[in-house]
Amino acid sequence: MAISDGWYLAGPVIAFAVIGVLAVVLHRALSRDAAPREASPILDDFGLLRIAALADCLDSASGVRTALSQAGIRSTVAVGMDGLVKVLVFPDDADRARQVLDHP
Repeated sequence: MAISDGWYLAGPVIAFAVIGVLAVVLHRALSRDAAPREASPILDDFGLLRIAALADCLDSASGVRTALSQAGIRSTVAVGMDGLVKVLVFPDDADRARQVLDHP
């Protein structure tokens, strides 16, 4: 193959073209993810946990947790986006937790 044919440039030109196409595709794909997302209608997401009680301060919530603990129910607290302290329990214990809290 003679240098004057120009075929020796075909490989590098194809490689640069493929890299350019990949760069454009990746740029478009990644720039879509960078766009601001709409606010979720769900303000608080606690996964599997269910809200057993609401309190306005951590002291009240700790009293609720103590009552649940004495009944053998595991619980935790979380402060929601609305500022209320939520006492959370697992779904299997939710009904029993409400019964315990309704009848002190």
